[in-house]
Amino acid sequence: MQKTLHKPLKCLFAALALYLTVFLVIEPERCLGAAKDAFSLCQSTIIPSFLPFFVCSGLLSALGFSHLCSVFLSPVMRPLFHLPGSSALAFFLGLVSGYPMGAVVAADLYERGECTKAEAERMTAFCNNSGPIFVLGVVGGGYLKSEALGWYLYIAHILAALIVGVLFRLYRGKGERKNILPPHSVGKKDNMAGSLGSIIDSSVFSVLKICGFVIFFAVVASAIPRGSYLSYIYPIVEITGGLNLLCGTDMDFSAKLSLVSFFLAFSGISVVFQVSSIIAPKGLSILPYLLGKLLQGGLAAVIVRTLLWIFPMDEGAFLPDFVPYHPQVSPLGTFFVSIILMLLCMLLLAIFMLIADFFEKRGSSSGRQKVS
Repeated sequence: MQKTLHKPLKCLFAALALYLTVFLVIEPERCLGAAKDAFSLCQSTIIPSFLPFFVCSGLLSALGFSHLCSVFLSPVMRPLFHLPGSSALAFFLGLVSGYPMGAVVAADLYERGECTKAEAERMTAFCNNSGPIFVLGVVGGGYLKSEALGWYLYIAHILAALIVGVLFRLYRGKGERKNILPPHSVGKKDNMAGSLGSIIDSSVFSVLKICGFVIFFAVVASAIPRGSYLSYIYPIVEITGGLNLLCGTDMDFSAKLSLVSFFLAFSGISVVFQVSSIIAPKGLSILPYLLGKLLQGGLAAVIVRTLLWIFPMDEGAFLPDFVPYHPQVSPLGTFFVSIILMLLCMLLLAIFMLIADFFEKRGSSSGRQKVS
């Protein structure tokens, strides 16, 4: 099946590459403008927000925090998602930092031998999500001009991710505990003096790689022929600029919000390639991620429509005369926000572990009383 699909895909990519090359020659100013805007986005937002998360997540894994999560949270994560407790780290970090942090943590856990290949692939299906800064601030407050709509989208986003996680617990469930360690992680020991340097090296490389994808797909999106359909094709390629265009379309209010919710969960082809570049070197398949994001997108669209039906909102939430939103953020401000979100994530994990430990001890004590 893979060999059958390989040749058509190769021809498709060759055709797209040829078209993009011709477009770069014909419309260099449009491509240069898109590349400059994407580079500005990387400088002001992506680098200062993602780099702290990448470094801190690597340090947390090296210091054994993921093992601590596994000890305390396995009684919760195993029954719900058929995953080790350490997967909670991937879920929470992915939830507060945004794409593609969840996939980064899942791949790191697999590389360290803390989960099986199937478990890591299952994590990517629901642990890789949009962050609150983008959903509430950019999409809600910026594109839609309504913080309330941002909360509708974020709640639907989280609920859909959790449902996908529960549904994907059946993915390759039988015999997946065999050969738990990836070949290159057997006998691997951490040395903190050397680990910090390697963590920073890999974090900087990963962030720069993400920036490369953002700039490249911004140019790809600029090469899409202009027309009324652009607002619906652009978000498939790249969601930051695509959702900005989609929110400016003249269409039914609830249908528009459902589409925005779908594309937020799907993440766009740009993020799909970012995730693939992270997990493919570890030997993980991109297929569960694609299936999970498509399912999450459909669920998120249904959930946000249900929320609008239960808690109606007037179309006045949108500005009468739509003006494209261009967020103005400073790198330093973004850096501090990302640090605060990281601390919030650690606090949530700590609270989650304390609650799980409390109920586990309570269950053990009641069991001993019944025996006596």
